[in-house]
Parts: sequence; structure tokens; C-alpha cells
Amino acid sequence: MAKLLRMPGISADAEEVVFLEWSVKQGSQIVTGEAIATVETEKANVDIIADQNAVLWRSLIEPGASVNVGAPIAILIEVSEKITDESAVYKTLGIEGLANGVKEKTATKETKVVEPITKAENLASNNQISGDLNGGRIFASPLARKLAKENNVSVANIIGTGPGQRIVRADVEKLMSSGLSKPQSNGAAKPVSKGGYVDVPHTGMRRAVARTLSASKREAPHFYLNASCKVDSLLELRKVLNEDRAVKLSINDFMVMAAIRALHDVPEMNVIWMEDCVRKFNQVDVSVAISSSRGLVTPVIRSGQELTLSEISKQIKDFAQRANNGELKQHEIEGGSFSITNLGMFGVESFTAIINPPQVGILAIGAVVTRPAVLQDKIVLENVLNVTLSVDHRPVDGVLAAKWLQHFKKLVENPALFLAKEI
Repeated sequence: MAKLLRMPGISADAEEVVFLEWSVKQGSQIVTGEAIATVETEKANVDIIADQNAVLWRSLIEPGASVNVGAPIAILIEVSEKITDESAVYKTLGIEGLANGVKEKTATKETKVVEPITKAENLASNNQISGDLNGGRIFASPLARKLAKENNVSVANIIGTGPGQRIVRADVEKLMSSGLSKPQSNGAAKPVSKGGYVDVPHTGMRRAVARTLSASKREAPHFYLNASCKVDSLLELRKVLNEDRAVKLSINDFMVMAAIRALHDVPEMNVIWMEDCVRKFNQVDVSVAISSSRGLVTPVIRSGQELTLSEISKQIKDFAQRANNGELKQHEIEGGSFSITNLGMFGVESFTAIINPPQVGILAIGAVVTRPAVLQDKIVLENVLNVTLSVDHRPVDGVLAAKWLQHFKKLVENPALFLAKEI
């Protein structure tokens, strides 16, 4: 019996997604657990997984279209089912049309109506951005389309460098950097100038960040601890380790490694607050804040206690590259009990950060600064790095947080304690 496949809920704060592609062809058999399509949320790409064995009889959405959670995206039939009357299927399911216009009929006042996807809307929102190219259409990837829309860029004059002159993300960025981009006329939200100021509409990612962090400050009672770490030994060890490396280790790599080890050694900090309990974890999963061209993301290093410094460094660099390309998956930015954020590369010496719920804390790392100190009645220069620990007071009290920070400081100041495998 035919049934509608609806867009599933992808994450708690994703009400709308951009449909990227079908992983199976129309008419193909699908099996439980198989990835059948990919969508783009505000922060990552997510696979839609089949929850039954069936045949994808008709797809109702095209790549590039914006789709609300709950909207119909395909019609499934049983593996052995044969359809002889297509119109009867649509009538039974209460829908009209195919991919260029799907609308649920309203049986009662309580029945939700899904807005039709018109042909004009498809041209503006799928991977074919309307315009003239040899009398035809301009083809663009979904990421290029979204980037152009968010930055109010016209693609009418872009010659794509992708296969078949398809416009890709790099083409849009090149146009933006050239200063030759022209405003779109497709109804996308645009910055509005009002005599002395400009209103820039929020992006989807900015809205998501605002919702999450506002909820964190309302619900999680934050408290803060500060520490100054002497990093002369760490800097010397980093110099030695980087001598024969094509890809260099960063100071941040050492900080992430030390935080992971401290969470392993002080397991009472490796927790999250839940409504009915404090959940303790056996493995150490840590989020690392990465600023990408698409906004701030926090991919998770999993089972960090089992990784070497080199493996952690490689994973962070991979996250950063894929974040810029929009290739992070939803599962890669979910979970973790703790976060690390670093603004030291911008010369920021000290700052506080907001906890990423439901995690227990976040460590804010500042820049290395050189300052005078007294050592054995002599004035010497030492390299110091300031950190600020933000903690959720519900699962962790001040003494426990101080114990964790003290251990973190000890590891940073004596990095050989946890880098035996690297030497």
C-alpha cells in the first residue's frame, strides 16, 4: 500500500532544511537502515535513513529546495506492489501533483496544509538558479545557491568552474571578493539601509547559535574559574616535535590534549546535567569550537583518551577544512560533555565563554604572553597562557571544578607527562 515519506525531524532546532540529493533513484528498492537522501541543516549535512523496506515509487522534491520538517518528500510502495492507476494513489494519499506542485488536501480544520512547491519556486530554490546561459538555465550546487542567497549575491553573470560550467561555492566566493556582485531579485532577504545604519537579516546559523546560547544562560547557572599556565616547557617541546613535521602542531592541539587528559583523570567532570540524573561518561568526547566561512561550529573529538597528540591535531584540521566546505555531518557536531574555544590567535589574552548545553563546561583559551617574574631572587621572562573555565553549577561544584583546572594546569606546564608516545 502506498504511503507518504515525510521529512523527518533532523535536530531539535531544525524546522526547515535544504534538500541536497537523493541517494537512490526513483523506482529503486530501499532497505531499512539505508541512507536514501541527504539534507543540509543550519550547521551540517545529514543523511535520511530508511526505516522500512520499500520502493521509492515517486520523489516529490528536487535537490536545492527548502523543505519544512513533516512535509511529504516521496511516495513509498511495498516491494511487491504494482501501481496501475497513479491518480488513485494521489487521491488516496490526499495530495495533488508531482515534484513541481505537492499539496495536501484539507480534510478538516486540524489537517496541516503543506504549501505547494511551484515551478517558479523550484527554479529559484533548487540547484538550477534561474538566468540566461546560452539561452538556457544556470546550474549551481546547493551550497553555492545558499551562499549566494545569504550574502545577497546575484549569480547571473557567473561562469561556473564545475562540471558542465556548474556554479560551485568557490565561484560565488570569488565574485563576492571581487566586489562585482549585484543584488538578487528573487525576494531573498537583503540588508536594508535606513539613514545612518544598515539592518542585516539573520542567517539560519546565526539564529541557531542565538537560540542555543540564550537558553544556556537562562537555564545553566554559570560560574567561572581563571588560571595562568606557564608554557615555556610546552613551547620548547612543540618546537622539537615540529622540526620534522610537514603539518605543524598548534598550541591549541596541546590545549585540547590536556583538557581531554584532565577529563579522563578527573572523571567527575566528564558529565552532563539531565532532568532526572547526572550522566557520567566512560569515554571522553570533547567539542572544539571552529570558526568557518559558514559560521561557528563545534565538531566533537570522540574517545579522545585513546588518541595521540598527532591524531588529535589531524582530526581538528580535518574538521576545520570540512567545516569550510560545508561537509560536516550532523552526528559530528552532536554530543560531548565539554568544549574548548581559543581566541589566542587574535591576540585576546583572556575571555569567558558560554556553555554549550547540555555540556558541563567550556574552557576559553587566550594568547601566550611574555611577562617578567622573580625566580631565585632574579627577574626572568616567562611565557604565560591564561585560561577561563565556565562551569554549569548544577552537576559540578566549585571544589571539583578547581581540582580539574589544577590538573589541567599541571599537564600544560609539564607536557611530557602525557606526550610519551610523541617523543
